[in-house]
Amino acid sequence: MAVINLERRAVERLARELVPRFADTRDLKAKVSEIDNVERWRKAARRAGHRLGYPVRTMLSSDGSTVYAFLERPVRPGEQAEAANLVATMSFGPMPPVRLYEPEAE
Repeated sequence: MAVINLERRAVERLARELVPRFADTRDLKAKVSEIDNVERWRKAARRAGHRLGYPVRTMLSSDGSTVYAFLERPVRPGEQAEAANLVATMSFGPMPPVRLYEPEAE
């Protein structure tokens, strides 16, 4: 007689539901009052992220009303600098041209 782990099946089913949502938004949140089990949701979110190839960080809000899950995708070198430059350009306009010069030799 085979033993069926109902908790594992519930986590797997929920993970299958969360995969497309993670693929669209890269972060999830749910109200604790709307889910059956917080730890099951967090475990399913981690499993869903791993299916997409990323580790997942989960957390519960300080007031305990909301649970969050975030994909922790790897950052390639220079990606953060590119993002910072894009935000600066959007906020302050294009950067003025930079003129490089060599100091005069004495």
